Formats: sequence, structure tokens, C-alpha cells
Amino acid sequence: MVYIVGGLRSPIGKTNGAFKDTLPEDIVAQLLNNLLKKYNLQRKSMDELILGNCVGPGGNIARLSLLKAGFPYQSVGTTIDFQCGSSLKAINLGASLIKSGQRDLLIVGGVESTSLEPKKQYNKKDPRYINSDIFYERAQFSPFEIGDPDMIKGAENVSILKNISKDEMDKWALKSHKRALYARDNNLLKDILSPIDIKNKIIDYDQGIKKAMNERLLKKVKPIYEGGNLTAGNSCLTHDGGALILLASENAVHKYNLNPVAKFINEANIGVDPNLSPLGPISSINSLLQKENLNIDDIDLFEINEAFAVKVIACMRDLNIPENKLNILGGALAYGHPYGASGAIIMLHLIKSLQLTNKKLGIASLGVAGGLGISTLIKRC
Repeated sequence: MVYIVGGLRSPIGKTNGAFKDTLPEDIVAQLLNNLLKKYNLQRKSMDELILGNCVGPGGNIARLSLLKAGFPYQSVGTTIDFQCGSSLKAINLGASLIKSGQRDLLIVGGVESTSLEPKKQYNKKDPRYINSDIFYERAQFSPFEIGDPDMIKGAENVSILKNISKDEMDKWALKSHKRALYARDNNLLKDILSPIDIKNKIIDYDQGIKKAMNERLLKKVKPIYEGGNLTAGNSCLTHDGGALILLASENAVHKYNLNPVAKFINEANIGVDPNLSPLGPISSINSLLQKENLNIDDIDLFEINEAFAVKVIACMRDLNIPENKLNILGGALAYGHPYGASGAIIMLHLIKSLQLTNKKLGIASLGVAGGLGISTLIKRC
């Protein structure tokens, strides 16, 4: 059995906001030490840190973060890039290592700093190279002959395919902000939100939640594509932040006197058309339910990453998920979406939602660039 002991996340900052000049490894280092303090653990007890990261400068930021946090040289860090699903993939990989008996106690999660995202350029021998003044904004995820649209274009494609209107998207975005505001005003996330000290200034709030958000303002926001439905109001902006989760075997739970909050049950990955990436959660959730011989009604709560309102609405419709079971504390449209950390963030929010409602089964899911879906099923202890 794999247990989720709990976790912490940083506040989420906008690009060039609260963490505009903060190295992502510094955020992780503080989270690491705060996590150990929370669960009364020693650095040497950890088998490994598996960390998701998408737009950093490259290298092994997990190992770098461990050393920044003062972990011993023997500490092992592994960095993975599964784009928006990176930290949920880290959770799933960590769970597999514990299930197989190769690890006992792991920290998994992710971090992102879009504020410090380096400029990237193709090698001059690469046929995609243009000239020394041209930098690319993202990696290529799919062969051009198949289609490799930006995530926003893929979301617009879904809005057309599924006939989802701007008005519907705006209403969901507003709902997300209202739910997040309620959660913030009632301190519902206080035990998973870890303040970050930046040059003796404590950052302890999420920058993206808008109290003044209303339907009138959302109606005024112009479409990103002429004649389209997606706007900056019903799409996620770019963000900085990190999140970590502690995974343990049954042996580690007893050895370190831990009190898990949930059990890891199963996971599923599946690919979809790269031109329709936001539909990834539909296929991966269906695959996960099939693995466990469950149906939608068996699941108490869902967290689907809100990179775009259209994604959530499409998933809700296709899977017949009731609104009161989905993102009940608000989602990334309000909190923000630091790519490499978002999977761990929604997992923490899912666990908190299950605790608050006294429910048992939950699924966390993300759509991933290049046409991938990733989902994880947990059961509250």
C-alpha cells in the first residue's frame, strides 16, 4: 500500500509578481524544510525527491533544491518533464517505486518559475532555426504534419468541437474565483499553504484570486483569437510556485509514526489528438475508472486542472460530473497554474476537499501539452 502522508504548497504568484526574481530551487528548499518540520522527519530519512519542472533552464533542479535545503550529499533528486502533468506524474512514479518495494519514503511534487523562464533558441544546424534574434517560446510536442498548436489554440478547437460558448466559460471562471475566495476567506487551505520568505518579506497569499471579478467585466474581455471564445478571463495566466507531497510505504508509516491522509489507489495515462489536448482528462479518467471497475457516480470529488474553462466544461459534460463534485475549492483559473507544480497542487486541494466534505474517493486529472491525459485515484484515510 502507498500512503499520502500530506504536503505543502507555496503561495502562487503571477509572472513577474511576488516571486519575480526568486529562484525556483529556493522555493523548493523552503518547502522541503517546512515539510520535514511539519511531519517531524530528518533529512536523512528521505529516499528521494522526484520533482516536475517544465520551463526552467534545464539540469536536475530536484538535486539542486535538495542541496540548497541543506540535505546531505547522499540525497537523490530526480527531475521530470511531463509538462502540465509533471508533478502528478511524479506522484504516480513515486507510488510505483514504493509499490515495487524500491523506496519507503519519498517527496514528490513540482515547481515552476515562468518569471525566470530562459530564452531558448534552436541550434543553427536545426531546420527550425531562423536567425540569432528569434527565440522559441515552447518545445515542439507533436510533428507539424499532425498538428502542434499552442495550448490556447487547442482549447479554442475544443470550444468549437464541443460547441461551448464564451458565456459558459466566463460563468465557470467566475465560479472558480468565488469558490477560491470562499476558501481563502475561511482559511480552508491554511494547513497546506506554506508561506515563503523572500529577502525577509513573507509571501503568504495567492496573487491570482480576484475579488472584483464579475460577469460584466468578463464580458468586456476581448477574445484571444478574432471571433473566438477564449479570453484572458476564462483562460489561465502564467504563474510561479511549488508544491510537495510526502509518500510513504506501510513500513515507513510505522517506522516514523506518521498519520496518512490518503491512500494512493491507481493511475492512468492516455494520449489524445494533439490538436485537442484539453480533452486528455476525459480519456484518462475513463481509463482509470475502467481499471478499477468503477463509474463516475462512485467518485465523490474531482479536481481537473483549470488551464482553461473550456477544458473543465468539456470534461464535466462528457463524463457527466455534477458541478458540486468538481473543483469545489476553486481551480487554477483563480489560484494560478505554475505548470510543473499544478498536479501536486490539485492533489493537495483534492485531499482537503475530501476532508472538508467527509468523503472518500477522489480523482485528480490534467490535460497535457501534445495530447496527453493523466489521472490519479485516491481514497481518504
